[in-house]
Amino acid sequence: MTAPDALRSRGMFAKFGTFLKFARGQRRNAGRIAGELSPLDPGALALNGGEAEWQDCGFVATSGENFQVAVSGHLWLAKPLALGFDADQVIWLRIGGKGPIRKVHGPETVFTAWADGAVEVMAKGLSFWTSDSGAYTPAKRKASAGQVGVRVGATTAAADTHDLPPGWHHHWQIGEGRVYRAATAEPDAPADDTALRVDTHGDVGILCCEMERDFAPGLTLGWDWLIENLPSAVAEDMVFTHDYLSIAVEFDNGLDLTYMWSAELPEEFVFQCPLDGWCDRETHWVVRSGTDGLGNWHSETRDLWADYPRAIPGERPKKVVKVWLIANSIFARNRAAANFRRISVG
Repeated sequence: MTAPDALRSRGMFAKFGTFLKFARGQRRNAGRIAGELSPLDPGALALNGGEAEWQDCGFVATSGENFQVAVSGHLWLAKPLALGFDADQVIWLRIGGKGPIRKVHGPETVFTAWADGAVEVMAKGLSFWTSDSGAYTPAKRKASAGQVGVRVGATTAAADTHDLPPGWHHHWQIGEGRVYRAATAEPDAPADDTALRVDTHGDVGILCCEMERDFAPGLTLGWDWLIENLPSAVAEDMVFTHDYLSIAVEFDNGLDLTYMWSAELPEEFVFQCPLDGWCDRETHWVVRSGTDGLGNWHSETRDLWADYPRAIPGERPKKVVKVWLIANSIFARNRAAANFRRISVG
């Protein structure tokens, strides 16, 4: 078995140059970013992200009845770099001390209670969930600068819904959001074509479609995409610069290979995800780079059987089990937008 020959890592000096460029951009945008982050509601239950346990918010839900979660405030991951997360990107909840866990997806979110019991909340930050019951990686959680607030109460308003194509759902690890919505298919598109719109600004989303394809020679991933603008202005292979748009396949061994359009990394550059919790499972492959071609449709086809051993060590998996769309703009908080269509694995 040969080692992955496409997997690479940039040197320390190259990454340092990227960091300096990123830091300069964040300083230029610091005023804009601070103005986008919401203020704390002084009467809300306040969290700082350092809480070791889920917090009882004082509201008891009744299964089948609606309740509203209003969130406010923000947490600073690194205030000198203007790295701040709005409350709706970090507040999660569960009912009765058990899963499933759910994420709010706006300043106000209406849920239909899925169980009876006390509603508990958690400011997740960059922690990695280890189960959908709300257990997380055991590393010590540190309080962040800033605070986020939560208010929960009964409501007669309708529960929030998501305009997604049939068969697509949000990845449980990232939670629900407003990044994706169904788009109008082209007139000449196949009857089963999936068209999706992506709009991201200071948030993150992963959308998944379940499938089962035998992993065998000749298996390809195909898609069309129109990227209007990218969420990062610099190379995305570092934690703070890891804002990007991509499409991915997940295999039955739990690993995923994601194809992205990079701001600065060269085409065919392959690297491990720099984020804790994802670095052992996700590999990125740059298929387009720079700003040339933005605003135009492009058709792509990747030979998954050929790409896998070049990017991921170990035995090949047996099956492809999901397709993902990934959009992240949570670090630099730049706006990015894209359209996807004609997604196929076969």
